[in-house]
Amino acid sequence: MLCILQPPDLYLGSIWAATLAGIVFLVHLSGIALAIHALCRDHSPQGTIAWMLGLILLPWVTVPLYLVLGATRIRRHTSIRLLRKSIQNFLCQHGAWESPTSQLSHTLTQCTAYAPCSGNEVHLLRDGNDTYRNLLQAIRGAQHSILLEFFIIRNDRVGIRLRKALEERARAGVQVFVIYDEVGSHKLPAGYLRHLRRAGVQITSFNGKRFWLSSMLRLNYRNHRKLVVIDSRQAYLGSLNIGLEYTRSARRTYWRDTFVRLRGPVVSQCLVSFLDDWQRATGANISHIAQASPPRGNTRCQLIPSGPDDTPVNTWRLTLLELAATAQERLWLASPYFVPDEAVQAALCGAALRGVDVRVLIPRRGDNLAAHLAMLTYIPGMSACGVNMLAYEPGFLHEKVCVKDTDTCSIGTANLDARSLQLNFELTLLMEDSNATAEVARMLEQDMAEASSITTARWNKAPRITRLLANCCRLLSPGL
Repeated sequence: MLCILQPPDLYLGSIWAATLAGIVFLVHLSGIALAIHALCRDHSPQGTIAWMLGLILLPWVTVPLYLVLGATRIRRHTSIRLLRKSIQNFLCQHGAWESPTSQLSHTLTQCTAYAPCSGNEVHLLRDGNDTYRNLLQAIRGAQHSILLEFFIIRNDRVGIRLRKALEERARAGVQVFVIYDEVGSHKLPAGYLRHLRRAGVQITSFNGKRFWLSSMLRLNYRNHRKLVVIDSRQAYLGSLNIGLEYTRSARRTYWRDTFVRLRGPVVSQCLVSFLDDWQRATGANISHIAQASPPRGNTRCQLIPSGPDDTPVNTWRLTLLELAATAQERLWLASPYFVPDEAVQAALCGAALRGVDVRVLIPRRGDNLAAHLAMLTYIPGMSACGVNMLAYEPGFLHEKVCVKDTDTCSIGTANLDARSLQLNFELTLLMEDSNATAEVARMLEQDMAEASSITTARWNKAPRITRLLANCCRLLSPGL
């Protein structure tokens, strides 16, 4: 009776107040529940404390951020033990599995099931013009299958040439499979995909056809790999994406980057990596397209896939730590993003303090302002330990290359930042070969000849506002 006698506006107001109170209660309850979830996850102590405080005190802001950025939702499509066994069986059948000879290769084999293999031919492709010319020629000559995955595919002149080449081969009866990352390729128009599908190309995003909310909650875990496998006989990998910026032109900033062409048993390792990604994205097994890749050279290679589902540690971080710990003469690194975690930073400084020639080549100007500013804050600490920080001047340096002593080098997609060390799916080629190492070292020497040294004095001369912003950006380094 009391409710009936209340004025309508007052009655509606009480309903809205009760609804609002219920929503507030549910949001705060969700924050507490997710704080407990964060406590049970494998975050760093600092990260766990930050998430818990935010979820409890500011749940309206932190709950959606945690759902997208904080909660791990990456799981293997099969158990890791069964997957490793199947990988080893496949690679043994295709001659791409040998007993490890170094401590690093033994450790990586235990973690990934990709063992080193000899009898490979490695051809270095030093820029985008050379890479795209070789890659398109190989695609146009494909007879059986083309497997292709890139983080970014642009709808520019380079992307259109690639699309037409894939369409022509698909219409000729070649099986074509394409994986793109929905974050990196978010500007790719739907018409580009329709053209490929109408020609018979099977193309999918890395997160596949999931419910839209499920896909949104996986966007923090990106497929940063760049890989092409043609007829199971040759493979291309490195850090170039599909875009016009990687080609030289006087009208735009040149992106300096590196790719490699592979022939030999290591191609089977690249093939398995793609098959794994395709099954993760679509649930389909396409191993029927696999063929053996015979020996073609003398280089000893090992593929290092890494990602948020690595068990028990990230294999790219493990590789960096092992290279830094075992380097005797030199350790040269090139990366567009240098925002290392404490372990990697300490390993590089420790190597420099031992007398190792440690050099880190980074771009003079960055494409990501926050990441570039955060990178500048590491200069004083690294320089104080004897690490030579170099800034590439002619354009934007995008290559991810490493040289250790005279016998080991790597080329791949992984940067020296938290995203590559924890969040992204990456792919790196490790070469334990003196000839390959010498060639990669010569390439890096040419790049370093076009770089200037970044010293602490140079950092101290930066405007105070720049240094303040840089230190603020460093707080965001776990997600850059």
